[in-house]
Amino acid sequence: MGAAFVVTGSVNQACVESGSSDPVRKMLAEAGQADVTMAPAADMFEMGVKLQVLKRGTMFAMRAQKLFDLYRGYTSWEAIPEAERVQVEKTHLRATFQDVWALTREFWAKREPGQLQRAEADPRHRMALVFRWYLGLSSRWANAGEPGRQVDYQVWCGPAMGAFNEWAKGSHLEHPKNRTVVGVALNLLYGACVVTRRAALRQQGVNLPDGCFPLAPLATDEVAARLRA
Repeated sequence: MGAAFVVTGSVNQACVESGSSDPVRKMLAEAGQADVTMAPAADMFEMGVKLQVLKRGTMFAMRAQKLFDLYRGYTSWEAIPEAERVQVEKTHLRATFQDVWALTREFWAKREPGQLQRAEADPRHRMALVFRWYLGLSSRWANAGEPGRQVDYQVWCGPAMGAFNEWAKGSHLEHPKNRTVVGVALNLLYGACVVTRRAALRQQGVNLPDGCFPLAPLATDEVAARLRA
């Protein structure tokens, strides 16, 4: 296509240069194509907008959906049955609703005071802001590798991560510590060249036996040399 770059999305999150944590890179390197799901987005929580996240090794998607169901089903925190409130405080917030609201209020007072005025007038909006506290911090916990919050990690991920892992299995790129942005990008470029050349030859009637164009990932120096050749 003439592009001078490769867009890899979640594949790069498993690379050593990413801003994520070692536990998350390990989770991503073990993901399969089916290990992704949809979960409510923090910034558009009330609208029901969802994003694609990793579901293997984390309960974030299920817990975030629980919060959205409560928001949709009740007009305020106080209207939620006590048993449900106790569970959310114990598993999601790990604090009382009022304690989290105090932190949330402090945050919005500096960022956008209008949110507080709306929350004071609308208990449902106050509940949404507290629930968004959990959704917003879950990605920070993941990036920081917060040890006590691994089940709450929000890791953005698509099925391409699983496809990459299947391709890299058995090679040096199987282990996240060996995944560098340059090494991954060069192997993808080289693989694309091989696939394109193979397709062109077959279109010209050349009979190609299986395995004549190996696509296993190569060491960075080797694949760079082949691309220059």
